[in-house]
Amino acid sequence: MRLGAFAAFALLAACEPPGYGRHTGADAASSSGTDGSSSVSPDAAVDGAPGCNHSFRVADEQTASSVWLSGDFVQWAADPSHGAIAFALQADGSWDGSYTFAAGSYQYKFIINGTQWIPDPTDPDTVPDGFGGTNSVYVCTP
Repeated sequence: MRLGAFAAFALLAACEPPGYGRHTGADAASSSGTDGSSSVSPDAAVDGAPGCNHSFRVADEQTASSVWLSGDFVQWAADPSHGAIAFALQADGSWDGSYTFAAGSYQYKFIINGTQWIPDPTDPDTVPDGFGGTNSVYVCTP
């Protein structure tokens, strides 16, 4: 019986996509560049596949205590401990962050103060989110 449970676990683990569950530690940790922005690379970019390092800026949230980036590329993580990308507050009151995407199309939103999910107000490319709102869309074509 124990061998059967182990075999089932091994089979399930073998079915996980590359990078599954690795949104902690070095894979999801933010690193500050010289400009104070955070940057994280997905597995595809780490493996040498071409990608796009895209910078984001949220300018109208000077009173926010946090701004995070989430989307289908991080399984819609709701906070940085689960893979959302934390932005850095800039001296001018804006929030900046970046992410390196593998080639493809991605849906995303910003999370303000850990609870308010908003589309990117500067990105006109949107799709319905299935809940009566919209998701912003970013397309990486390296």
